[in-house]
Amino acid sequence: MGVNSQTEIPEENSFLEVMGGSPVNKVIDFLIENDREYWNMNEISENADVGYSTLKLLLPKMLKNELIIINKEIGKIKLFSMNKESEIVKKVYDLYKQINIDRIERFIKTQNEELIS
Repeated sequence: MGVNSQTEIPEENSFLEVMGGSPVNKVIDFLIENDREYWNMNEISENADVGYSTLKLLLPKMLKNELIIINKEIGKIKLFSMNKESEIVKKVYDLYKQINIDRIERFIKTQNEELIS
């Protein structure tokens, strides 16, 4: 990954870089980044780069802890999203935002230092 040019923000995913690339963090990252839509298990698995079998183990725990909710059920298909009513999820969103703000501020500082030198 890295920086494509000196004027672009780094491509790395700040949240995963700071929190680690565990399957649960990948799912959280994907659902936060795409929080205006609902996702089925196949879509989450593919887009979050988490194995389907692993996801089948994670989702019940995430539901139990109220991190995610089922928004719709169409036959056997369940559509999931982050549970924005959960106090824990609200804190995760705050953390996500703060990590991105910190990353952008560090990038701008680096760019300014390069311009000065």
